[in-house]
Parts: sequence; structure tokens; C-alpha cells
Amino acid sequence: MLHLRATEVMSGQHHFVDPALGAAGDQACYFRLTWGGPATEILKPLRRAPMRYAAEGIIYFAGLTADDTPCRGTISIDYARDHKIVYELDLEVAGASYRFHGEKVDVRPWRPLELAKTHTTCYGTLCAADGRIVSRSVVHFLPASLPAFVRSFRLTLGAAASSSA
Repeated sequence: MLHLRATEVMSGQHHFVDPALGAAGDQACYFRLTWGGPATEILKPLRRAPMRYAAEGIIYFAGLTADDTPCRGTISIDYARDHKIVYELDLEVAGASYRFHGEKVDVRPWRPLELAKTHTTCYGTLCAADGRIVSRSVVHFLPASLPAFVRSFRLTLGAAASSSA
């Protein structure tokens, strides 16, 4: 079976929603994910279904993670129905579990002039295991990272592509 793999980097700012959770104001955050899976996923939009890929890598939230923190989850790309790209990433910090939910919204490939914003801006929420919102963020795919992103695309034949970040 043919498998697709790519590595994506997004960076921006986050803020804690409750001052008791961390320092007030915007702070740095970013993630680097390698995502991929069966190349046949790219055919799903023809059936109006989202493409779904496994993802793993590192994530950083200043004031919460001490350094790059391992994360894993999924990326769903839905151009046909919901017009969004959704990141669901699980991470652990000091024994506590968190989930990052990020969305690129209004992603419509047939509107190429809008893609410069919609395909590069991800609005995120970091929640604790109990569902409590810890942080909100906006991260961007920076134009300078485009060459590395394009070079990261791989098609491999055989077992699932390695997704080591």
C-alpha cells in the first residue's frame, strides 16, 4: 500500500484563560508534527469525506511545558463538508493529561486567494483531562516554512510510513 507523510510546523501565541493557571498575556506556543497514512485518504474528498491521518511530534506552550513536549493524535482535512482542518493532539505535562484542539476554518481550495489566511491560521484550545479550558491560541504556518514542508512530503510503498518527528 502507498503511504503519504509530511512534517508541518506552526507557531504563534497562546494565553491562559484563568490567571490562576499561568501568567497573563500572550506567550509563545508552537508545534511540529509529522502526519501521514494511507495515500488513498486523498480520494476521500471525492466522496465528500474528510481525510484523516495519524500525527505525532512536539508541542510547546510557554508557562506550561518546560520544553518541547511529545504529542500525538490526528489531523483531519475536510475540504468538502466542513471546510476545515482539525488537529486533535494529546500531551502530558508533569503527570497531567491535556488535549489540544486546533482548527483551520473556512478552508476552500477553490478560493485560492483566501488560502493564504485560511490554510495557514489555526485557532486552538488546550483543555485539561476534565475538559476545563486551560489556554487559547492562534498559530500560523509561516511562509518561510513552506520549502521545508514541501520537501518533507514522502510517498512510501509497503507498511505504514514512519511518523517520527
